[in-house]
Amino acid sequence: MSTEFSRRAALQTLAASGAVAAMASTGVNAFAQTSNFDSYAASAKKNPWTLGWRSALAPDLSTPEVKLVSGKIPKGLSGTFYRNGPALFERDGLRVNHWFDGDGMVHAYNLDGGKVSHRGRMVRTGKYLREEKAGRFLVSGLGTKIENPAPITGPDDVNAANTSVLPIGGELLALWEGGSAYRLDDTTLETIGSKTWAPQLKGMPFSAHPKIENDGTVWNFGQDFFNNRMIIYKISPKGKLAGMHLLKNVPGGMIHDFCMTEKHLIFVAPSFRVSQKADTILGMFKWLPNQNQRVIVVEKDNLDNRREYDLPPGFQFHYGNAWEDKSGDIRFSVCVGDNSFVEKGAKALMRGEIFDVTPARLAHVVLRKGGSAKIESILSERATHEFPQFNNRFTGQNSRYLYTVGDQTKIGVGQMSILKHDLKTGNITAHNYGEHSIVEEHLFIPRPGGVREDDGWLIGTSLNLKTKATRLNILNAARLEDGPQAVFELPYALPLGFHGAWKGL
Repeated sequence: MSTEFSRRAALQTLAASGAVAAMASTGVNAFAQTSNFDSYAASAKKNPWTLGWRSALAPDLSTPEVKLVSGKIPKGLSGTFYRNGPALFERDGLRVNHWFDGDGMVHAYNLDGGKVSHRGRMVRTGKYLREEKAGRFLVSGLGTKIENPAPITGPDDVNAANTSVLPIGGELLALWEGGSAYRLDDTTLETIGSKTWAPQLKGMPFSAHPKIENDGTVWNFGQDFFNNRMIIYKISPKGKLAGMHLLKNVPGGMIHDFCMTEKHLIFVAPSFRVSQKADTILGMFKWLPNQNQRVIVVEKDNLDNRREYDLPPGFQFHYGNAWEDKSGDIRFSVCVGDNSFVEKGAKALMRGEIFDVTPARLAHVVLRKGGSAKIESILSERATHEFPQFNNRFTGQNSRYLYTVGDQTKIGVGQMSILKHDLKTGNITAHNYGEHSIVEEHLFIPRPGGVREDDGWLIGTSLNLKTKATRLNILNAARLEDGPQAVFELPYALPLGFHGAWKGL
């Protein structure tokens, strides 16, 4: 893999591209931020769902033994379930303008001996520590501008470490979209410091959706949408940099996730692209409903060898599995939508308001070896579909099952079901947690020694609005309709988060 990235070039990629300059520009007035704070406070008095976007009760949370509500942990399931998400939204009477701008809090649910313990800790990034000391927000985020901001020297000055986690090399990495991964102790969750894969990559973006081969090799990317390029990382199972490559001529669309086959990496630049000047990073993006998405496929063994395709206009956060058939055609699943949630919905939540966003639908795409591409089908039933998961033992293969959250709540905020899609028959089975619940991502955990693709468990969290508490749920992946095999409930409600990871014992 190419190592052409020098330290100077790495800094120029983001700092000189205009990203840092944009974040350091004049912010919105204090009244607008205070209005955000007051609007949410008023809504919280009458709308129970706002509990999901309340700041964490404390920077450190611990429950040595989580209460068992029903069932028991199935035999063979032991390890630690990690999660990450925004958890601090207010300082000094100001509330951030966008959900994605909250500082990250990582959680560890330890399953051992039939019991569950919980620990949650704010990630002590440089940003977090400086703002704790100052008692106010000092830097702007994706969609939030702060008045009188502190000087910014690079992306990690605004790193919220709030999106996902990656257990690797004896550590736990807290991941964000636009800067370094943050190293945590995988037991205590104590923050160790930012991760530098190589001197010339210090401070470079390491995205929040790494893909893991069956041998433990990790692939990831870091995007520079201002200069139409990205870095591709290859990380060994022991957490060491195995290679890096600068991929040029990547359209500046907001790429949150990607997918991979056994031989290829697939990146889709959506129709939501950097195309204008603005006071925030998000404001620089514009929805281009007549602009096709650009798909870039690169070979793992030769990242300079690429194919490109066009797909109809769209935007997506997350992908399911991808695979390549004997003819060389590539197929993948994706939850497609538009820009309405990232631009409007995630802002409305911070004000305690409901915004009618376009639901994400489950789509299946084919990229023909000959150069054509199309969306073969789009599933509208039981949308909004999000957080797709599958048995990772089948990564890059023609897998039959895909799991998503779906069934929007009647209040119009979040989903209330976990769904199992049989991609062979089109059948959908599900467990509905009820209209009083908001369901978060559920991970598939293969059963040790299991052979069938759906032989395993789904583990995930939900917010119960009746008890005002977060629940940990374990389901049989083969029979979701039977309901949870075990439910545990914390003595508090956690802010709703994004993504997680599993580390078995």
